[in-house]
Amino acid sequence: MYIGPDALMPLASALAAIAGFLLMFWKRVVGAFKYLFRKKSPEA
Repeated sequence: MYIGPDALMPLASALAAIAGFLLMFWKRVVGAFKYLFRKKSPEA
């Protein structure tokens, strides 16, 4: 089975879009994860 660049480019484009979104909103993404982790943690 051959997977050429014409098949991989849409996947690479989608991954780049996700990575770009995460980089733009990195502080908010990390803050949301920290908030959820603190909320579920019984010690805090």
